[in-house]
Amino acid sequence: MAEPQHKYKYDKGENRPKHLGTGREARIVDKYGEEVGECPKGFSLKAAQELLEDAIEEYRSRQPDTPFRLWSYHDGAVYQARTSDGGTTWHGWPVAARHIPDDILPRLEAQAVAEDESDRLKKWLKQKWVIKRS
Repeated sequence: MAEPQHKYKYDKGENRPKHLGTGREARIVDKYGEEVGECPKGFSLKAAQELLEDAIEEYRSRQPDTPFRLWSYHDGAVYQARTSDGGTTWHGWPVAARHIPDDILPRLEAQAVAEDESDRLKKWLKQKWVIKRS
């Protein structure tokens, strides 16, 4: 059976281990004074691709034809994806609430409501991650 065509293609990347978590849930951690979003342990490539399929597109005026970032809500966490090759492939990770644009947040809330997880999203948004700045 042929591989289905996707609007956005997930790229795990060969040298991107910093977003691989060891816990059961997504979280934000301190790695050498840097805020890093970690996916849950065992987060599948299929799940990552599905997040891209349902993503909310954020555009910037400098490149109106290609999204600047993609946003998704999944299993209690907010994820951001970026491209490093002009929009061909994307890589994502969990992000803290303060990084979510104001115009994106209501759409993420709608995703969480559709999944009957608005309480879990609210918990994520209220979470205060402790990051030691160098």
